Amino acid sequence: MSLLILDLDGLLRKPTIVSQYVPLPQDQLMVEGADRALYAYRDDWLIVGITNQNSVAAGYKSIQQCIQDQQSILKQIPQLQEIYVCPDFEGRKCLRVTRQHFYNHSQTRWFRQYRKPQPGMLKLAMVRHNHWPENCLYVGDRPEDKQAAYRADVPFQWTWEWIARHRFEAALR
Repeated sequence: MSLLILDLDGLLRKPTIVSQYVPLPQDQLMVEGADRALYAYRDDWLIVGITNQNSVAAGYKSIQQCIQDQQSILKQIPQLQEIYVCPDFEGRKCLRVTRQHFYNHSQTRWFRQYRKPQPGMLKLAMVRHNHWPENCLYVGDRPEDKQAAYRADVPFQWTWEWIARHRFEAALR
């Protein structure tokens, strides 16, 4: 089994309203084609999400609201096992959110390295699930996603390439 690490914003969810920060779960939709791409990974991959949460760092949402939002996403997208969240601008904090609980992983060797483009969330996910970089894939839509993958030695794929590849493969079936 391999590890698929997905950036959430711009890949699995997009806002339905104009907002500087990621809106509430009810104000978001899954990016078209992402469901098809996720389906392709259902059998042989463990799937986790990672996200910087500027809305918490800027005081727009509380940590508790952020946790509830991530749990809502996990319920909407059952293929996701858990979500790693960096809620501060300095990269000091990292929460791992599951459907029922959350865990504070801030005091690890990646302290101050959680916020993308730093690799802390990717490395924590790999260690937690006992994976090496070569059996992982990180999919994202921003330059800081690509930088985080590079710094973690994890193969990277752009969101639009990942979705297009699975759209093409589905058309061939």
